[in-house]
Amino acid sequence: MSPKTHHSLIFRLVLASLTLSFVLPSFAEQAIHSQKYDIHYNAFNTMIVTPEVAQTYGFTRARNRALLNVAVIDKATKRPLAAMVTGTRTNIIGQVLPLEFQQIKEQNAIYYIAQLRFTEEEMWRFELKIQPDLNAKAIPLKFSQTFYLEQ
Repeated sequence: MSPKTHHSLIFRLVLASLTLSFVLPSFAEQAIHSQKYDIHYNAFNTMIVTPEVAQTYGFTRARNRALLNVAVIDKATKRPLAAMVTGTRTNIIGQVLPLEFQQIKEQNAIYYIAQLRFTEEEMWRFELKIQPDLNAKAIPLKFSQTFYLEQ
């Protein structure tokens, strides 16, 4: 197995485990469902990503950094879809910052990842627009999350 394939596998396992963790009874599922698409999303501290995976994909690992992950699945075929993903984040004092998404395309997955910085117990409101079909209206996604520094 090549190092890049190994890192890719680790990255997928981390993202899959994070997605699965939200399906457990103590957590709400972080997904929205439309007639055609299932859109899964989560945000997590970069410290849970291994240094090798962070280096492979160009992420900065730090206690005050997080990744926002979005994946679009075709409901009929259960296959990942490419999409236009844009958005902003707003803090409690109303400061609005744009999110810059990086597409990570693998054999059986497509992820859209945005990196962000935060301070201890900082809450951000996210407003995303996800457009799997460029000829159709974008699907809005709004959620809030509080971030904590990892030890």
